[in-house]
Amino acid sequence: MNKIVTMHQPNYLPWIGLFSKISMADCFVIMDTFQYTKDGITHRNKIRTNTGSCYLTIPIAKDFRFATIKDVELPVDRKWEEIHWQTIYHNYIKTEFFKDYKDSLVSLYQKDFRFLSVINVEMIRYLLQCFNINVDVILASELNLSQNLKHTDMIIAIMEKLGAEIYISGPSGRKYLEFDKMKLSGLNLKFAHFDHPVYKQRYPGFMPNMAAIDLLFNVGPQSNQIIRSSARIDSY
Repeated sequence: MNKIVTMHQPNYLPWIGLFSKISMADCFVIMDTFQYTKDGITHRNKIRTNTGSCYLTIPIAKDFRFATIKDVELPVDRKWEEIHWQTIYHNYIKTEFFKDYKDSLVSLYQKDFRFLSVINVEMIRYLLQCFNINVDVILASELNLSQNLKHTDMIIAIMEKLGAEIYISGPSGRKYLEFDKMKLSGLNLKFAHFDHPVYKQRYPGFMPNMAAIDLLFNVGPQSNQIIRSSARIDSY
């Protein structure tokens, strides 16, 4: 059987679209070697609130705005952790399954992490476990690849390292991937398609694109079925 690989940056409290894509793969490569961008979601994401939604944002220092994600350090002042946890707690305490997961999640906020990528990866691993999505998780920084490789060449190099033949890209890959080059390398390129599900939320009205903990706290063990039903693969 051909190994199926997908890749993505280590975002903070990722949305369910990422887990939908991962659910179709055998291996998930975390691209911690990409450049950090202050306007991205590597350091922030949204949760549901009684007034709509709000961002939980880690206050990363401006010194890291051009750094590689794996080198971005968390603030020395750890007040943000308590603020984030208290915001999560107060908005999800009355959800049906919050009590089942809160102890493990709060323990991540209590650990003394130095780097942004480390806490993000730990959260991703924890959520994969909660969602019963069993894949190999590999850090790009562990593969000893040249940092001069760009987009398609980087993907090809990673696939060769892993001995994989099927690559699942996100929809944006249609804009920059070199299809012919990947085909010549013997790779089978697929694109993940995500149909955002509607599920029960704590507050009236449904709001999409929340952090995946919103799904977890509201529907618990049903999360796996909802995530997998939202996923399909399109060929290019």
